[in-house]
Amino acid sequence: MATASGSSDLAGSGAPPPGGGAQAAAAEEEEREVVRVRVKKCESFLPLEFRSFAVDPQITSLDVLQHILIRAFDLNGKKNFGISYLGRDRLGQEAYLSLLSDWDLSTAFATASKPYLHLRVDIRPTEDSPLLEDWDIISPKDVIGSDVLLAEKRSSLTTAALPFTQSIISQVGRTLSKVQQVLSWSYGEDVKPFKPPLSDAEFHTYLNHEGQLSRPEELRLRIYHGGVEPSLRKVVWRYLLNVYPDGLTGRERMDYMKRKSREYEQLKSEWAQRASPEDLEFIRSTVLKDVLRTDRAHPYYAGPEDGPHLRALHDLLTTYAVTHPQVSYCQGMSDLASPILAVMDHEGHAFVCFCGIMKRLAANFHPDGRAMATKFAHLKLLLRHADPDFYQYLQEAGADDLFFCYRWLLLELKREFAFDDALRMLEVTWSSLPPDPPEHEDASPAGDVAAGSPLMPEVGSPQDPGKSLPPPPPLGLPPPQEFGRGNPFMLFLCLAILLEHRDHIMRNGLDYNELAMHFDRLVRKHHLGRVLRRAKALFADYLQSEMWDSEEGAEATAPS
Repeated sequence: MATASGSSDLAGSGAPPPGGGAQAAAAEEEEREVVRVRVKKCESFLPLEFRSFAVDPQITSLDVLQHILIRAFDLNGKKNFGISYLGRDRLGQEAYLSLLSDWDLSTAFATASKPYLHLRVDIRPTEDSPLLEDWDIISPKDVIGSDVLLAEKRSSLTTAALPFTQSIISQVGRTLSKVQQVLSWSYGEDVKPFKPPLSDAEFHTYLNHEGQLSRPEELRLRIYHGGVEPSLRKVVWRYLLNVYPDGLTGRERMDYMKRKSREYEQLKSEWAQRASPEDLEFIRSTVLKDVLRTDRAHPYYAGPEDGPHLRALHDLLTTYAVTHPQVSYCQGMSDLASPILAVMDHEGHAFVCFCGIMKRLAANFHPDGRAMATKFAHLKLLLRHADPDFYQYLQEAGADDLFFCYRWLLLELKREFAFDDALRMLEVTWSSLPPDPPEHEDASPAGDVAAGSPLMPEVGSPQDPGKSLPPPPPLGLPPPQEFGRGNPFMLFLCLAILLEHRDHIMRNGLDYNELAMHFDRLVRKHHLGRVLRRAKALFADYLQSEMWDSEEGAEATAPS
C-alpha cells in the first residue's frame, strides 16, 4: 500500500477530481454545514409520529443520530429500532435504504433529497438492541450522577492548576467580578478588547538572555488577557500546546523542532509498516473525506483538492492515526488540526503541536464516551448554578441534556467562531490551562523558570468600591483541575454563548428543535468579544468563590 511517497495522490484516494476553485469549495461547505432532517416513526398499529431537526454532518455519527432519535421520540434506549433513509436503489427508484454504519450515513448526507434528509424509524417488538449499547453508556441523561465524574483525575493538573488559578484570581477577579452586570448585557451590545495582542517585542521580555522562558505564568496571563499577534502565533502556540520541555534555550528549541520534524518524516514513511493495507486504506479515505470539507472557505485551504495544504493536513492526520492506533482517527479531528497547520505553515511542526493538543483531547473521541459525558454533566451543573430560570426553561423544553452543545464540547468551540476569531479564542483558552510540558531533554539544563512571579498590572476598570460583590456560586461546582476535565474556562465560554442567546430563546419560546437549529445557524457567527468578556467575568467569579468540592459536585449532578 501507499507510503509517504504515495501521499501526493491526495485526490486519487476516493476524492472527486480536482478543480472547482475556492468559491465552489466555500459554497459546498456552506451548503453542507447543516442538514435538515425529517423523521417519521413507524410502530405496529400506532399512529405515525413525525419530528424535524437539523444536524451537523461533519460530526454526526450513526451513534449520535441514534441518541438524537431516542430523545426525539422518547425511546429511552429501551426499544430496538431500525433507521433508514429515503434514497435511490440500484434501479434508480426511490426507496428507504437501511442505515447500518457511518458510511451509510455519509452517503445519506451526500445524497439527501433537498431541502430535507428523510428518515424512517421502525420500532421492532424485541427489546434486545445491540445498536444502542454505546448510547446506554454515553447518553448524558443516563450517566449523570454516575462515578464517571470522579474518574481519571490527573495528578499533574491537581498540583499545577491551583497555583495558576490563584494567579488568575489575583489579576482577573478584582476587575471582572460584576456578574449581575454581565448577565444583563444586551443581545447585541458591543464590547472593547481587554488588551492589545502580545507583540514580538513584548514576548522577548519574558525570555532571559539565553532565550529561556523565565516568566511562564505571567506569559500565560498576558495571553489570557489579549491573545497573540498573528505573526507571533507559530512561536507562542508551541508553548501553549506544551511542545517544548522546560528550560530550553533558543538554540535548543530550534534543534528540538528540527529533530521532531525529522522524526515526523520517518513516521510518515512507515505507514505501510505500521498498519495493514486494509486499515491504512480505511484511515486515509476517512481522513480525506473530512479534509476535503474542513475550512475550505479559508484562503489557506481554498483551491484545488490536491493542493499542498490539504495534502499536508491529510498526511499529518493519517500519520497520527497510524502511530496512535488506540485513538486512530475520528470525525472532528480535522477541525482541531486545521488551525494549527494554518498557523504553523509547516507540516512537521503542526504534527508535533497536534500531538500536544491530543494528549488532552484524545479522550473526547474514545468510544466509551466517558469524557464527553463528564463535560455534558459539568456544563449542565454550571448552567443550573448560573441561571436557574433559564435552566428550568430548558428542562420544560426537554433540552436540559444540552445535547445541542455536542459540537461545542467535542471541538472546544473551534467551529462556532469565524476562523480568525477561533484562533484568538483557542489561544486564550489554552493560556488558561496549567503547563504540561514533555520530559526534559537529556542535554537540556533545568532552565530559569520562575514560579510565583509578580503579576502583570491590572487591566480594565477597577471594581466600584460603592458596590458589593455578588454572592459566590453555591457549593457543588468541582474544582478547576476537575471541572470540564481540567479545562474549566471552556465550560464558561459555552455558558457565555448560552447566556448571549438566553433572552431571545425564552422570549420566542423556542422548543428543542428550534433551539438546536438556532445555534446551528450561528456556526462561525458568534461575537468573540462579547463571549470572551462574559466568560472571563463568570470564570473569575467562580475562581474567587473558592467553594469547590468534588463530592458535592457529584451529588449535585445526580438525578433529583
